[in-house]
Amino acid sequence: MRNISVRDRLFSYPTVEDQLIRLDEDRATLAQAVPEIIKYFVSLVQMQPAYRLFLVDQEEQKTSVSVTAVENTASKTVIAEVYTEFYNWKLTGANCWRGKSVGRLDPDKICLTLHLDWDENEFIFFEAQHPDLSRFPWATEAAY
Repeated sequence: MRNISVRDRLFSYPTVEDQLIRLDEDRATLAQAVPEIIKYFVSLVQMQPAYRLFLVDQEEQKTSVSVTAVENTASKTVIAEVYTEFYNWKLTGANCWRGKSVGRLDPDKICLTLHLDWDENEFIFFEAQHPDLSRFPWATEAAY
């Protein structure tokens, strides 16, 4: 038997045998949850003050969209994921920012990832940004 060091365990990738296998019933459960996850995301986006909602493309370009655009994707989606980001930003150089995670009741960003296939090759990304632009100091004129 080979002696495996702590370093090997920390920096090795799991083998195929270590990965979870998605069963047919898992797929059904994930797909059934999509409408509720989208509904939850929409409810977060519409919290007051209402968030600014964007569709994010592969080049990370953002296009302003309505809640209807998000809701219309439900029928094409097999898995939906929501996550939030909370940061305080500090200028660390010429137009260079470093974020420190903080706790807040209202997130800076709420992100929705929609998987359109089971192989996880096709995605749609939506991002909702808090309307207080001071949370994104690089976006304000005072930051430049």
